[in-house]
Amino acid sequence: MLENALTSDISFDERLDTLMNVRTRTGAAVLTLAVVAGLGATSCSKTRWCERDQGDVHVADSYCERGVAGYEWEPDHDKPKYKKKPKKH
Repeated sequence: MLENALTSDISFDERLDTLMNVRTRTGAAVLTLAVVAGLGATSCSKTRWCERDQGDVHVADSYCERGVAGYEWEPDHDKPKYKKKPKKH
């Protein structure tokens, strides 16, 4: 296909269409791989839970799965919610 686009036997418009098709397919493949990689990365983390933003209260996962405003997934590897108090000398 690409070889045909580079020969002079076909018109400029046909060459342009062929090159655009190759470009479109490549872009679609890259986008698909990015989506699959993103889904794979989120599905591997089994140690997450759904929290309400106000007060950081654990709630049923269904709130986050439905995308209800004010609820978000919290991963297990987050920093602790408390701050260390400075030592007095």
